Amino acid sequence: MESTRRMPSGLDFCAAPCETQNMPHPISHGSPAFIFDLDGTLTDSKAGILGCLRKVLDARGIHDPGPLDRFIGPPVEEWVTYLLPDGTKDDHAALAHEYRACYDREGWSNNAVFPGIREMLVRLHRACIPLYVCTSKQEHFAVRILDLFELSQFFVAIYGDKAEYASHSKIDLLARILHEHALDRTSAWMVGDRSFDFEAAHANDLRCIAAGWGYGLPEEWAQADAVAPIPDDVVALATGQSCPTASLQNARILRARCES
Repeated sequence: MESTRRMPSGLDFCAAPCETQNMPHPISHGSPAFIFDLDGTLTDSKAGILGCLRKVLDARGIHDPGPLDRFIGPPVEEWVTYLLPDGTKDDHAALAHEYRACYDREGWSNNAVFPGIREMLVRLHRACIPLYVCTSKQEHFAVRILDLFELSQFFVAIYGDKAEYASHSKIDLLARILHEHALDRTSAWMVGDRSFDFEAAHANDLRCIAAGWGYGLPEEWAQADAVAPIPDDVVALATGQSCPTASLQNARILRARCES
Protein backbone atom coordinates (compact mmCIF):
# COMPACT_ATOMS: atom_id res chain seq x y z
CA MET A 1 0.00 0.00 0.00
CA GLU A 2 1.38 3.41 -0.96
CA SER A 3 1.93 6.04 1.67
CA THR A 4 -0.38 9.03 1.81
CA ARG A 5 0.86 11.86 -0.36
CA ARG A 6 -0.01 15.52 -0.12
CA MET A 7 1.47 17.34 -3.08
CA PRO A 8 1.63 21.14 -2.68
CA SER A 9 -1.33 22.88 -4.28
CA GLY A 10 -2.15 26.52 -4.73
CA LEU A 11 1.37 27.62 -3.82
CA ASP A 12 3.24 29.60 -6.44
CA PHE A 13 6.43 30.43 -4.59
CA CYS A 14 8.92 28.79 -6.96
CA ALA A 15 9.45 29.40 -10.62
CA ALA A 16 9.69 26.44 -13.03
CA PRO A 17 11.45 24.06 -13.30
CA CYS A 18 11.99 23.64 -9.55
CA GLU A 19 8.34 23.97 -8.56
CA THR A 20 7.61 20.96 -6.37
CA GLN A 21 3.93 20.53 -7.25
CA ASN A 22 4.97 18.95 -10.55
CA MET A 23 7.69 16.75 -9.09
CA PRO A 24 7.29 13.33 -7.46
CA HIS A 25 10.95 13.36 -6.37
CA PRO A 26 13.43 15.97 -5.17
CA ILE A 27 14.82 18.51 -7.59
CA SER A 28 17.97 16.53 -8.30
CA HIS A 29 20.60 14.43 -6.58
CA GLY A 30 22.69 16.67 -4.39
CA SER A 31 19.76 19.02 -3.71
CA PRO A 32 18.74 19.38 -0.07
CA ALA A 33 15.58 17.77 1.28
CA PHE A 34 14.17 18.14 4.78
CA ILE A 35 12.25 15.41 6.61
CA PHE A 36 10.32 16.61 9.64
CA ASP A 37 9.03 14.84 12.70
CA LEU A 38 5.51 15.95 13.69
CA ASP A 39 4.89 15.89 17.47
CA GLY A 40 7.20 18.32 19.22
CA THR A 41 8.65 19.57 15.95
CA LEU A 42 5.84 20.93 13.79
CA THR A 43 3.00 20.84 16.30
CA ASP A 44 2.67 21.20 20.06
CA SER A 45 0.60 18.07 20.68
CA LYS A 46 1.52 17.42 24.31
CA ALA A 47 -1.87 18.32 25.80
CA GLY A 48 -3.81 15.99 23.52
CA ILE A 49 -1.41 13.06 23.86
CA LEU A 50 -0.98 13.26 27.62
CA GLY A 51 -4.67 13.94 28.21
CA CYS A 52 -5.66 10.69 26.49
CA LEU A 53 -2.80 8.77 28.05
CA ARG A 54 -3.88 9.83 31.54
CA LYS A 55 -7.48 8.85 30.82
CA VAL A 56 -6.70 5.33 29.68
CA LEU A 57 -4.16 4.74 32.46
CA ASP A 58 -6.58 6.00 35.12
CA ALA A 59 -9.37 3.82 33.70
CA ARG A 60 -7.12 0.77 34.03
CA GLY A 61 -5.69 1.75 37.41
CA ILE A 62 -2.16 1.94 36.02
CA HIS A 63 0.06 4.30 38.01
CA ASP A 64 3.37 5.07 36.32
CA PRO A 65 5.83 6.91 38.57
CA GLY A 66 7.77 8.63 35.81
CA PRO A 67 6.88 11.69 33.72
CA LEU A 68 4.45 10.83 30.95
CA ASP A 69 6.24 13.23 28.60
CA ARG A 70 8.71 10.48 27.78
CA PHE A 71 5.98 8.69 25.86
CA ILE A 72 5.71 11.54 23.35
CA GLY A 73 7.73 10.42 20.35
CA PRO A 74 8.08 6.63 20.37
CA PRO A 75 5.46 4.46 18.65
CA VAL A 76 2.47 3.47 20.78
CA GLU A 77 3.49 -0.17 20.31
CA GLU A 78 6.67 0.54 22.27
CA TRP A 79 5.28 2.33 25.30
CA VAL A 80 2.34 -0.04 25.85
CA THR A 81 4.83 -2.84 26.48
CA TYR A 82 6.62 -0.64 29.01
CA LEU A 83 3.39 0.20 30.85
CA LEU A 84 2.22 -3.43 30.79
CA PRO A 85 5.48 -5.36 31.19
CA ASP A 86 3.66 -8.57 32.16
CA GLY A 87 0.87 -8.13 29.65
CA THR A 88 0.14 -10.34 26.68
CA LYS A 89 0.07 -9.19 23.07
CA ASP A 90 -3.71 -8.90 23.40
CA ASP A 91 -3.30 -6.71 26.51
CA HIS A 92 -0.88 -4.45 24.67
CA ALA A 93 -3.17 -4.24 21.65
CA ALA A 94 -6.15 -3.39 23.87
CA LEU A 95 -4.30 -0.55 25.61
CA ALA A 96 -3.11 0.83 22.28
CA HIS A 97 -6.68 0.65 20.95
CA GLU A 98 -8.10 2.49 23.98
CA TYR A 99 -5.52 5.25 23.66
CA ARG A 100 -6.09 5.68 19.93
CA ALA A 101 -9.87 5.70 20.37
CA CYS A 102 -9.50 8.61 22.82
CA TYR A 103 -7.05 10.36 20.52
CA ASP A 104 -9.44 9.91 17.60
CA ARG A 105 -12.31 11.46 19.58
CA GLU A 106 -10.58 14.41 21.18
CA GLY A 107 -6.81 14.22 21.51
CA TRP A 108 -5.82 14.92 17.92
CA SER A 109 -7.45 18.37 17.85
CA ASN A 110 -6.03 19.42 21.23
CA ASN A 111 -3.03 20.65 19.35
CA ALA A 112 -1.32 23.79 18.03
CA VAL A 113 1.36 24.76 15.54
CA PHE A 114 4.57 25.95 17.18
CA PRO A 115 5.34 29.66 16.66
CA GLY A 116 7.46 30.22 13.57
CA ILE A 117 6.71 26.87 11.92
CA ARG A 118 4.42 28.14 9.18
CA GLU A 119 6.86 30.90 8.31
CA MET A 120 9.71 28.36 8.22
CA LEU A 121 7.79 26.09 5.84
CA VAL A 122 6.87 29.00 3.58
CA ARG A 123 10.51 30.08 3.34
CA LEU A 124 11.77 26.55 2.68
CA HIS A 125 9.16 26.09 -0.02
CA ARG A 126 10.15 29.39 -1.61
CA ALA A 127 13.71 28.04 -1.71
CA CYS A 128 12.37 25.05 -3.69
CA ILE A 129 13.46 22.57 -1.02
CA PRO A 130 11.35 19.37 -0.99
CA LEU A 131 9.80 18.73 2.41
CA TYR A 132 8.53 15.47 3.95
CA VAL A 133 6.98 14.30 7.22
CA CYS A 134 8.11 11.17 9.04
CA THR A 135 6.17 10.48 12.25
CA SER A 136 5.58 7.50 14.51
CA LYS A 137 1.99 8.70 14.81
CA GLN A 138 -0.47 6.73 12.68
CA GLU A 139 -0.53 8.23 9.22
CA HIS A 140 -4.23 9.07 9.10
CA PHE A 141 -3.85 11.13 12.30
CA ALA A 142 -0.83 12.96 10.89
CA VAL A 143 -2.67 13.87 7.70
CA ARG A 144 -5.74 14.99 9.65
CA ILE A 145 -3.67 17.24 11.91
CA LEU A 146 -1.66 18.80 9.09
CA ASP A 147 -4.84 19.33 7.07
CA LEU A 148 -6.48 21.02 10.08
CA PHE A 149 -3.67 23.56 10.27
CA GLU A 150 -3.39 23.85 6.47
CA LEU A 151 0.21 22.65 6.48
CA SER A 152 -0.18 19.57 4.25
CA GLN A 153 0.24 21.72 1.16
CA PHE A 154 3.92 22.28 1.96
CA PHE A 155 4.91 18.60 1.90
CA VAL A 156 5.74 16.31 -0.99
CA ALA A 157 4.61 13.38 1.15
CA ILE A 158 3.42 12.61 4.67
CA TYR A 159 4.56 9.30 6.14
CA GLY A 160 3.28 7.82 9.37
CA ASP A 161 2.91 4.44 10.98
CA LYS A 162 0.29 1.96 9.73
CA ALA A 163 -1.20 -1.06 11.45
CA GLU A 164 -0.31 -3.30 8.53
CA TYR A 165 3.41 -2.48 8.61
CA ALA A 166 5.58 -5.36 9.80
CA SER A 167 7.82 -2.90 11.61
CA HIS A 168 6.71 0.12 13.65
CA SER A 169 10.25 1.45 13.92
CA LYS A 170 10.96 5.02 12.87
CA ILE A 171 14.24 3.78 11.45
CA ASP A 172 12.36 1.63 8.96
CA LEU A 173 9.79 4.34 8.19
CA LEU A 174 12.53 6.83 7.39
CA ALA A 175 14.23 4.22 5.20
CA ARG A 176 10.95 3.84 3.31
CA ILE A 177 10.84 7.57 2.55
CA LEU A 178 14.43 7.63 1.37
CA HIS A 179 13.86 4.65 -0.90
CA GLU A 180 10.49 5.62 -2.35
CA HIS A 181 11.59 9.19 -3.14
CA ALA A 182 15.18 8.39 -4.10
CA LEU A 183 16.51 11.00 -1.69
CA ASP A 184 20.23 11.71 -1.62
CA ARG A 185 21.42 10.79 1.89
CA THR A 186 24.39 13.14 1.61
CA SER A 187 22.17 16.22 1.31
CA ALA A 188 18.96 15.26 3.14
CA TRP A 189 18.33 16.26 6.76
CA MET A 190 16.04 14.90 9.46
CA VAL A 191 14.56 17.53 11.78
CA GLY A 192 13.17 16.32 15.11
CA ASP A 193 13.15 16.93 18.84
CA ARG A 194 13.71 13.51 20.44
CA SER A 195 16.43 10.88 20.50
CA PHE A 196 14.20 8.59 18.40
CA ASP A 197 14.50 11.05 15.51
CA PHE A 198 18.29 11.31 15.74
CA GLU A 199 18.72 7.55 16.07
CA ALA A 200 16.55 7.00 12.99
CA ALA A 201 18.55 9.57 11.03
CA HIS A 202 21.95 8.16 11.90
CA ALA A 203 20.79 4.58 11.27
CA ASN A 204 19.96 5.75 7.74
CA ASP A 205 23.20 7.73 7.30
CA LEU A 206 21.44 11.10 7.47
CA ARG A 207 22.43 14.24 9.26
CA CYS A 208 19.90 15.58 11.74
CA ILE A 209 18.88 18.84 13.37
CA ALA A 210 17.51 19.07 16.90
CA ALA A 211 14.39 21.20 17.16
CA GLY A 212 15.27 23.17 20.27
CA TRP A 213 11.70 24.39 20.70
CA GLY A 214 10.34 20.84 21.13
CA TYR A 215 10.12 18.31 23.96
CA GLY A 216 13.63 16.89 23.86
CA LEU A 217 16.25 17.31 26.57
CA PRO A 218 19.77 18.70 26.05
CA GLU A 219 21.26 15.22 26.40
CA GLU A 220 19.05 14.12 23.50
CA TRP A 221 20.00 17.12 21.37
CA ALA A 222 23.64 16.15 21.86
CA GLN A 223 22.98 13.22 19.51
CA ALA A 224 22.12 15.60 16.68
CA ASP A 225 24.49 17.12 14.14
CA ALA A 226 23.10 20.61 14.69
CA VAL A 227 20.77 22.38 17.12
CA ALA A 228 18.20 24.89 15.92
CA PRO A 229 16.90 26.89 18.91
CA ILE A 230 14.11 28.38 16.78
CA PRO A 231 12.48 27.32 13.47
CA ASP A 232 14.11 30.17 11.58
CA ASP A 233 17.51 28.56 12.25
CA VAL A 234 16.43 25.59 10.10
CA VAL A 235 15.94 28.01 7.21
CA ALA A 236 19.39 29.47 7.85
CA LEU A 237 20.92 26.01 7.64
CA ALA A 238 19.02 25.16 4.46
CA THR A 239 19.95 28.39 2.70
CA GLY A 240 23.58 28.55 3.82
CA GLN A 241 23.31 31.60 6.07
CA SER A 242 25.67 32.17 8.97
CA CYS A 243 23.51 30.73 11.78
CA PRO A 244 24.28 27.02 11.15
CA THR A 245 27.88 27.47 12.35
CA ALA A 246 26.58 28.46 15.79
CA SER A 247 24.04 25.63 15.67
CA LEU A 248 26.69 23.06 14.90
CA GLN A 249 28.86 24.48 17.66
CA ASN A 250 25.90 24.12 20.06
CA ALA A 251 25.64 20.44 19.18
CA ARG A 252 29.34 19.88 19.86
CA ILE A 253 29.10 21.70 23.21
CA LEU A 254 26.07 19.68 24.25
CA ARG A 255 27.77 16.44 23.24
CA ALA A 256 30.86 17.31 25.25
CA ARG A 257 28.80 18.18 28.33
CA CYS A 258 26.88 14.90 28.21
CA GLU A 259 30.05 12.85 27.79
CA SER A 260 31.86 14.55 30.69
